[in-house]
Amino acid sequence: MNAQGPRGETSMREVSLRSKIAIFSVGLLTFLGILTETSLTVAFPILMKQFNASLDSVQWLTSGYLLMVTVVMCSTAYLNERFPAQAMFRFAVVTCFCGSLLCALAPNLALLMAGRLLQAMATGVATPLMYHLIFELVPLHRLGFYVGLAAMVVSLAPALGPVYGGILTNFISWRMIFWILVPLIAVLALVGFRYVILPASKNPRRFDAIGLALLAVSMLGLIEVVNQWGRMGIANWGFAIRLVITFTALALLVVHAIKGKRQIINFHLLARSIVRLRAANYFIFQFANIGISVILPLFSQKYLGTSALVAGLIMLPGSIAGAFISPFAGKTYDKHGPRITITLGNVSMMVGCALLCWFTKSSTVLTLTLLYMFIRIGFNTGFGSTMSDATKRVAPAEKGDVNTMFNTFQQYAGSLGTSVLAAAITAFEGRTSSVNANAAVASGTQLDFLMLTVLAFFGLIFTLMTYRLDSPKAKPVIKKVQG
Repeated sequence: MNAQGPRGETSMREVSLRSKIAIFSVGLLTFLGILTETSLTVAFPILMKQFNASLDSVQWLTSGYLLMVTVVMCSTAYLNERFPAQAMFRFAVVTCFCGSLLCALAPNLALLMAGRLLQAMATGVATPLMYHLIFELVPLHRLGFYVGLAAMVVSLAPALGPVYGGILTNFISWRMIFWILVPLIAVLALVGFRYVILPASKNPRRFDAIGLALLAVSMLGLIEVVNQWGRMGIANWGFAIRLVITFTALALLVVHAIKGKRQIINFHLLARSIVRLRAANYFIFQFANIGISVILPLFSQKYLGTSALVAGLIMLPGSIAGAFISPFAGKTYDKHGPRITITLGNVSMMVGCALLCWFTKSSTVLTLTLLYMFIRIGFNTGFGSTMSDATKRVAPAEKGDVNTMFNTFQQYAGSLGTSVLAAAITAFEGRTSSVNANAAVASGTQLDFLMLTVLAFFGLIFTLMTYRLDSPKAKPVIKKVQG
């Protein structure tokens, strides 16, 4: 079979050079987009002062970015079937270039937010496109390794964001975060336009506008409920109204998913027990990954009194260690299956978060650095294998649906994780005087680590449950569910 066309499930061919360049081009664009997700967090104090804005307004530069990425990702199963890969890549490159340029030149917060949303649209297209190319161009016996590389991209980039942003903000300007991207994106365009070639599906599905609207309202509403809890508590009308709107949208989304003829995301895949458990585990992994990437620099600056640069550098050793382990974890998955990698990943996350919770108020820069490294190694050991294993539980025609669903969960998990963990700290700060501000930050952060420990425990339980559901005789690909 030709290496550039859709693969046969039993083929033992290798990945062609053209396919490798195509995957690398889209992967690097994805990396640049995700890098900016968390790179501005260390610059929030400067942005608040420069644009005379509150933290509630400035934090949307991150949470709004993640929400836009999530919404766009919801439609990529349809888009990848409707349009060829080259057209999708061109759209992502152009919007990322324009968004980065607008952010670099933005004279006010509104235009900076507009540029961020353009970048988010590009990332929302590029990330699923990267996985789409891998699933179509990589043979099954090499899938774990390449998905491991992709997992390295989507997990390393947000972890490096505070380091990247902290260095540039500390020594030059926050605008350099975006100026550096402009020439890199231009080079990517020259390479990718030539090598990213994959035809669209001959039978694309119809677009589900109702499902997209309901999903967007549900996701935005849930984050607003969390933010309202952090700012004002639950004893107010604003919280009640947001809660009613959110749960109404969620109820309508469930009804639409069950009875609707069009599906923005194929939720019927969750009827399969192992896919459902893998999706929940994947969500927990990324909830913790992005959340920790945001709250650790914040805790370091507010409680330990470090600079933005040091706060970012705390993440660097763990980011490098995690990046190093991802391809090896993928190879281990290819040879031995998911039990080793996913189990180790969940155990490491649970133990690491428990230790962070235990040592929160007595932590040092060295303690945070070492424990974050431990968590990152565990995360990267299990994260990619979780998605790889889910794709082997569905029919070939459904791999695009798994791609869209898992990438949507991944981004929304990051957005929700950021909001929930930040809201806990805000809630403690709002109930104490300025004299006890440091103690409030420590107490809120300790609660965050406790929540992450509990979530990681559930992730481990989900993994152990799959052992009972799985059997050595089970085939990796099963028949398509009619829904």
